[in-house]
Amino acid sequence: MRNALRRITFGVLGAGMVVAMAASATPAATAAVSGRLEAAAAAQPVSLHWSTVRRGDSGPSVKSIQYLLNVRIGSHLAHTGFFGPRTEADVKTFQRLVGLFPSGVVRSATWDRLIVTVQRGSTGQAVTAVQVQLRYSYGYIIAVDGIFGPKTQAAAKAFQRRFGLRPDGIVGPLTWNAMIVNDR
Repeated sequence: MRNALRRITFGVLGAGMVVAMAASATPAATAAVSGRLEAAAAAQPVSLHWSTVRRGDSGPSVKSIQYLLNVRIGSHLAHTGFFGPRTEADVKTFQRLVGLFPSGVVRSATWDRLIVTVQRGSTGQAVTAVQVQLRYSYGYIIAVDGIFGPKTQAAAKAFQRRFGLRPDGIVGPLTWNAMIVNDR
């Protein structure tokens, strides 16, 4: 257990050091490193630290979970932003389907499997989840309509720049993580 924690810590610190070193480099080098990290996160599971969300919680992150569950398991959750018994039951169903212990609590392993990468041209509830985060947690003035158009792309790029990510407008694992972890 201790060795596993050391490997995880080293991996997180190692990625952080790479980004920190890149920050002192040219903007092109920074974008290249950040882009490679985002691409690596999309290509393989990355150990990211996510916020834990459970029954009784509320806010934009819960609303995003509800939209994402509707995408992933065809749930028909209302987008209330309140993590109640129905959301908990659907989280357990999702966790069983992806081979996780059905705790009903959304932790890192659940987030890793729940998020959906979206970009310009994408449509649907995963886009709506991104728009909810960008608008209600970060104040970007965009429509919450499920269409990833130019205004959503511009907001995603601005968000990525704000949090030191490659501003490509693609909302993949690193961008999702920054949105959820920094949610107010």
